[in-house]
Amino acid sequence: MPIISLIAAMSQNRAIGLNNALPWTPIPADWDNLKEVTKGKKMIMGRKSYDNPHRIWSEFGNFVITRQVDYIVDEGFEVVDSLEKAFEKCKNEDEVFVLGGEEIFRLALPFADKIYLTLVHETFEGDAFFPEFDETLFDIIEQKDFKVGENTPYTITIFTYQRKPI
Repeated sequence: MPIISLIAAMSQNRAIGLNNALPWTPIPADWDNLKEVTKGKKMIMGRKSYDNPHRIWSEFGNFVITRQVDYIVDEGFEVVDSLEKAFEKCKNEDEVFVLGGEEIFRLALPFADKIYLTLVHETFEGDAFFPEFDETLFDIIEQKDFKVGENTPYTITIFTYQRKPI
């Protein structure tokens, strides 16, 4: 089984989306981090994340989770009907990334070995939120702080959480 990694950006009130888009203007430092850590990895996303016109995807393979039987996806994407089926298709990978949205994050959190979580130090209106999780089950193994103007229009912190051994 691969390392299961979640990657997300959320505001102080845990907002991750509004009207199927990010609730803030693009944050280059966050995008740079995302591209660096996901390079060469397959990605798993829900249908709403796939439908986002600014969706994130990997040239190494992408799985879209939906219950819609005849859902058509672009080349480079494959439809699966559950998170477990996506994990099964990635069983020979060293690491796979779960990109959201809210429901997919909630389902994937119990399986997460790592969480790459960008905190935007502001509050934004949202209709999708990153779920609460028990942070005591994880260690913060890396923290990068960025001030306004350091490749970001907002103050952000990029945390890397790793699940503690049992």
